Amino acid sequence: MSNAELLIFAKYPEAGAVMTRLCPPLSAEEAATIQRACIRLLCERSFRAWPVRPRLVISPDDSESRFREFTGPYVPMVPQGEGDLGARMLRAAKATLDEGGEDVLIIGSDSPTLPERLLVDARRGLSEADVVLGPCGDGGVYVVGLRAVRAEMFAGVEWSGERVAAQMRAGAETAGLTVTTIDTWYDIDRPADLSRALEDIRSGGAFDDFELRQVLEGVLDGVASRSAGAGS
Repeated sequence: MSNAELLIFAKYPEAGAVMTRLCPPLSAEEAATIQRACIRLLCERSFRAWPVRPRLVISPDDSESRFREFTGPYVPMVPQGEGDLGARMLRAAKATLDEGGEDVLIIGSDSPTLPERLLVDARRGLSEADVVLGPCGDGGVYVVGLRAVRAEMFAGVEWSGERVAAQMRAGAETAGLTVTTIDTWYDIDRPADLSRALEDIRSGGAFDDFELRQVLEGVLDGVASRSAGAGS
């Protein structure tokens, strides 16, 4: 099994700039609070569990000092740079492989309940294929594994659409890369995903997700209270 480098793509949790598909019913401030807790949890978990030190790939490029206010001083950070998500992922993956990385896994900061077993599956998949895709139920991807990178797999992808996984697979195959997929998971993209994430946290019995649990419980209680008030 490969010792893949792990890249966590994250946008600074500024109200109105992150998790906008959750608003409404969430406020922009609530969405940003969730994003912040997700980033902290992913950083903590990946540093404990991952055999190779993970890196946080951040946006905006000049936001490192603001990230460090809640992630601490020890998380390696690199800027995402310019372009759409595909251009930024291509740049980060290529740089990692050019620096001597054997393989690379890319995840986003909106899958905080991602089981470690799926990352292990992605690493294992890279022993058999050039590209591993972890699809979401809404057509997106929660992890992209690469042992080779080609621009074609990132070009022309409708990143906010429902065919991201299919388009990435088609692009990779057009470029002559072999592709495999692992089990479906989810990211926090829609209001219903909040309840699912909270249920996963409550049933997981982990000790490190207390902050995110509190945030989700508070946000969902607030949504329920506002809905009840509007209906009275």
